[in-house]
Amino acid sequence: MYEPGTHRRIAILICDVPADTIREQHGDYTRIFGTLLEESLKPINEAHSADSQTTFTLEPFDVRAQVYPKEDEYDAMLITGSASTAHEYEQPGREWMKKLIEYVRVVATEKPRIKIFGICFGHQIVALAMGGTCVRNTRFEVSATKLQLTELGKRVYGVESGALVRNLYLPLVSYSFFLENLHLMNRDHVPTEPPSFHVLASSSQSPNHGMVLFSQSESRKDAPHSNFRLTDIHILTSQGHPKFTESIMHHLLRLRRELLGPELFHDGESRAGDQNDGVAVIGKAIWGVMGVE
Repeated sequence: MYEPGTHRRIAILICDVPADTIREQHGDYTRIFGTLLEESLKPINEAHSADSQTTFTLEPFDVRAQVYPKEDEYDAMLITGSASTAHEYEQPGREWMKKLIEYVRVVATEKPRIKIFGICFGHQIVALAMGGTCVRNTRFEVSATKLQLTELGKRVYGVESGALVRNLYLPLVSYSFFLENLHLMNRDHVPTEPPSFHVLASSSQSPNHGMVLFSQSESRKDAPHSNFRLTDIHILTSQGHPKFTESIMHHLLRLRRELLGPELFHDGESRAGDQNDGVAVIGKAIWGVMGVE
């Protein structure tokens, strides 16, 4: 049982290094994700007394160099994004990805106490580790994008009230709410989620922009149930980038301008400054899964 006001140790599995222009302004992935966690934790701590404050450490492990944590020493592990292609793990020179997939599979199946979070490439690695698929999409998805939430997604992200939702044009169906917005930068996606996982969000181009696995899912008959706590979630993933800012997105778009083509580049630039709910929604959910609310 988690208690408020305790310390969380989080291992961050580093799968890439940000481009120089991004690193110079925003730091490496440990700093970028640290900022996300700090900003999303701040309003939670403000709601608690001084003696019930939660603190955390974020300790990096470069899995490209096959450096891994002693997982029993951590409350959670977070798998970062990468410019690498997850489904090419069998290719020469990609041995580190194959080992990462196997490592995630072992931790997920043998260490149920440890929460697992996967972001973008990390989301895809989790899918491959647990029996889902990852393939090349028809085109890139970029910049701040409206994502449709499933009914379960609305509950996990805490937007059932509609406070963070604006959608006046779609009929009321299971995908009738938008999480507005989340920064995207992906060409690959997960069209088939692993067994026992449940999809949280989708875009017009990708059916799976985030998923969860509940602890002891086999006892839940693989169905999203109506009465759960966030701490019942073992694995939470996001195809989008909750830690990206407008500045980071502008840098990425300019770095990949030729690859994206003029139409997608200019479209992404026009949306880069749109609202990003990464901190308020996904960052908050990450803490909730770790028992901090």
